[in-house]
Amino acid sequence: MGKNRGLKYVFLIGMIITAHRNPIYCQESQDYFEGVFEYGLIPSLGDTNLEKYVFSLNAIKNLNSGKLELGLDYLAHTFSFYNSSAILGTDSYDKTHTVQPEIGYHQNFGSKWAISVSAAPMLSSNFKNGLNNEDFIFNWSALVSKKWGKGDFPVSLTMGLGRGIILGEPGLFPILSFQGKITPKWRYILGFPYSKVAYKIDEKHSLSSKAIVSGIYVNNSETVSVNGLDNLEHTKLTYNGINLGLEYNYHMSSGFIVVIRTGFTMANNLKVLDSNDNPLFDFEINSSPYVVMGLKYSLNFTNKSRK
Repeated sequence: MGKNRGLKYVFLIGMIITAHRNPIYCQESQDYFEGVFEYGLIPSLGDTNLEKYVFSLNAIKNLNSGKLELGLDYLAHTFSFYNSSAILGTDSYDKTHTVQPEIGYHQNFGSKWAISVSAAPMLSSNFKNGLNNEDFIFNWSALVSKKWGKGDFPVSLTMGLGRGIILGEPGLFPILSFQGKITPKWRYILGFPYSKVAYKIDEKHSLSSKAIVSGIYVNNSETVSVNGLDNLEHTKLTYNGINLGLEYNYHMSSGFIVVIRTGFTMANNLKVLDSNDNPLFDFEINSSPYVVMGLKYSLNFTNKSRK
């Protein structure tokens, strides 16, 4: 990336509960690089809690008429089942891993229209018995965008289709995003699976509220005994929910950003499926509050990092 461009490096230490890459819809006007480390906790999903560790690398390279996006995510989930089922042993579902590289391209057509496509092959498993084809999931998205208005407050509408695990199982889902600015301090993204309203108080303080649909789907490569009789292979652990939160950012002059987020995860589902995605056991979890604390760092402090 060119020396004269705003190449930024962001390092995040924090707590978060999302389980998918938050969309940026190619709004970056500069070359962009981000590194992220996250720790998250959902403490009271009934008799279950969930810890999550995330390491993520993301980059955007501006080309003559479009943008190239590259990404790599690693997620480790640790489930604690305090009231394990007598029907189904849960030891092999305690720790799971997901690795997902991503490549995407955004092409402009004039000043109003654009298309975006991405491919994100995923490995998601407990990896107890090595790799196999049940660990592999192919995710993708295809979007079209239309922009209106001129000056400082244009608006854009993005629509498309994606394939992923945000609903708890691999499948198609719609993508919709209407975004823009109301004033220089207020901006918004409204849609599915991600919405946000953000307010910049001043150069040091900002607030945002978010609603995110997220999911987990991992293969269990170990054999599982059901009712002490049937031995099943390649069962799946699936989780999905809606995360609502309010985030406060404090921007320090050194380039660091302190992050505090509090919220609630609701409409949660946690199940074990057989190899044909038929339900074996429902943990019947409930909603749970969560608290987020984090730290970001940017070498080129232009305040354009994803929040």
